Amino acid sequence: MDIDMDYERPNVETIKCVVVGDNAVGKTRLICARACNTTLNQYQLLSTHVPTVWAIDQYRVCQEVLERSRDVVDEVSVSLRLWDTFGDHHKDRRFAYGRSDVVVLCFSIANPNSLNHVKTMWCQEIKHFCPRTPVILVGCQLDLRYADLEAVNRARRPLARPIKRGDILPPERGREVAKELGIPYYETSVFDQFGIKDVFDNAIRAALISRRHLQFWKSHLKKVQKPLLQAPFLPPKAPPPLIKIPECPILKINDVGYLLDNPLCADVLFILQEQTQIFAHKFYLATSSSKFYDLFSMECEEMPDSTESFCSEGSILLTRTCSLEAVGQGAEGAAAPSSASTEGLQVEPEAGEATCPKQGPTLWGKGFISLHQEMQINPVSKRVCGVTVVKMETSIQPGPFKTVLQFLYTGQLDENERDLTRVAQIAEILEVFDLRMMVENITNKEAFMNQEITKAFHVRKANRIKECLCKETFSDVTFVLEDGKINAHKPLLICSCEWMSAMFGGSFVESSNSEVVLPNITKTSMQAVLDYLYTKQLSCSQDLDPLELIALANRFCLPHLAALAEQHTVQALTRTAMSGVCIDGEVLCVLEIAQFHNAKQLAAWCLHYICTNYNSVCSKFRKEIKMKSPDNQEYFEKHRWPPIWYLKEEDHFQRVKKEREKEELALNKHHSKRKWCFWSSSTVVA
Repeated sequence: MDIDMDYERPNVETIKCVVVGDNAVGKTRLICARACNTTLNQYQLLSTHVPTVWAIDQYRVCQEVLERSRDVVDEVSVSLRLWDTFGDHHKDRRFAYGRSDVVVLCFSIANPNSLNHVKTMWCQEIKHFCPRTPVILVGCQLDLRYADLEAVNRARRPLARPIKRGDILPPERGREVAKELGIPYYETSVFDQFGIKDVFDNAIRAALISRRHLQFWKSHLKKVQKPLLQAPFLPPKAPPPLIKIPECPILKINDVGYLLDNPLCADVLFILQEQTQIFAHKFYLATSSSKFYDLFSMECEEMPDSTESFCSEGSILLTRTCSLEAVGQGAEGAAAPSSASTEGLQVEPEAGEATCPKQGPTLWGKGFISLHQEMQINPVSKRVCGVTVVKMETSIQPGPFKTVLQFLYTGQLDENERDLTRVAQIAEILEVFDLRMMVENITNKEAFMNQEITKAFHVRKANRIKECLCKETFSDVTFVLEDGKINAHKPLLICSCEWMSAMFGGSFVESSNSEVVLPNITKTSMQAVLDYLYTKQLSCSQDLDPLELIALANRFCLPHLAALAEQHTVQALTRTAMSGVCIDGEVLCVLEIAQFHNAKQLAAWCLHYICTNYNSVCSKFRKEIKMKSPDNQEYFEKHRWPPIWYLKEEDHFQRVKKEREKEELALNKHHSKRKWCFWSSSTVVA
């Protein structure tokens, strides 16, 4: 469709709108937003600047642009033709100003120099080339007033001038310049699609009013209003900060075989071939093997008073020894019958020892000779501690047995293990059937199937751990707290927490004590910490204070737990707010505690809540707000919503709106009075 056809259509006013302003203030994108309805994200808008990409002949070659140029303003059909121009001051733009109906003069609210050039350069040029053409002043890039300028600057060109917060112009600056020049003022944001229609609709009104003065015979222009007021833009609320949960740290002590090679707090000693000693931990063995679980459970039942008594020299006054002999097994450790044929556990006391009561039926077969308790020096901590000594048959060799123990600790088997046959034999004796199957897979060159076996092994082990934790089975330490005691397991704590590892594995007195006193810690909070260390998950009861848990997590150097507690606190506050309960006062209290305990994410969420609900919070807790730290008060003023500039603009808009309504009302009364006088005089003459 040709451009001249709109001129030939009756009652269609073709408006030539020239857009001028400095480079990179947003002229071209403002034109594209009106003519093409383009929508880009904020970083795309500011990353690059291509000056003057809008061609004059777009209305001839693009049907969509031509269709969007048509509009109806105040019941007048118009065809708006937009002209883009260069922003360079030294270039000649007289070709664009010719026969213009309205000029849209743009500046960027993030560039004070562009506003200064409005008076010093652009207005003089406009008056020179088109002195009678109406002008509209437009502040572009409104979204930068509340945007994250750090992210915006990162997205811009490397050599572009960074936008500073102090460069952002308030609305009154642009309005003052517009008032001084006697022209309307509007603000726009292509990113938020705000003000685009206001600018061009009122530019059309200004052009039509000017045309009505020159072409007074056009009756269809009588209803055209003068440029309307623009309501201020209320920026959207900033989204609440997300609580980021860091990855759970992988401690060195969690490496394969580390705890077995460095047996901190070991409570089991295996003796093989009369000379080899291997320290281990009841808890890991019992939760990985039913055989060991039955063995150590039986020990706990047979010797409930397992606490050893020592004289000042440290010698044992009471030792209980249980000889694991099945029916038909000789003193030399010959092969015993199957577990189903075992009749009982015979206890053979030595001289000077108390006699253990005769045992009931057991499930033990071959592999074990005896089990008793004695004092041993831990090879890592070098401290004397009580351990359960398990003497194994001479047929069990140390190397393969150590491999079996590593599997029970880690659930993995090294494919390059040399003596897989003996490993399988020991696995058969100890009824570790998972390990035996893995050896068969490696032998049959089907090692890829071991991954599923390992997964199933860890699932069963996790279930057994939960069972032991609930029953407090095999616990070896008691935490004495402010309101009670909790039994725990040193090996799990050592593997899960560096703080616990240092306390129980170092030279501290707690490493050899069965009780550890932790003052100013409640039982509920400590139980939540222990549950996390055991399961890596946060289990919150109704009585748990999340803020106390955060403090405890920081005390134990557990940032992952602290983040989970922060997330739980935010979720609880959010649910309370959604149920209709006011949480303003609670958030104010949480803010101070979170900042004191360095819970930065929770503090950031509290600051966001207070800022986005500032009017409500301030009206109820004005004194509390004033008592906050200067940094917090500065943050409130800077990020409060609605922002101060919007409140000022809203007051100004309402005030000017009332004034304009009064003027229009007085003008309508004046016109009505003139009509009445004219009608009265006509009647008298008649």
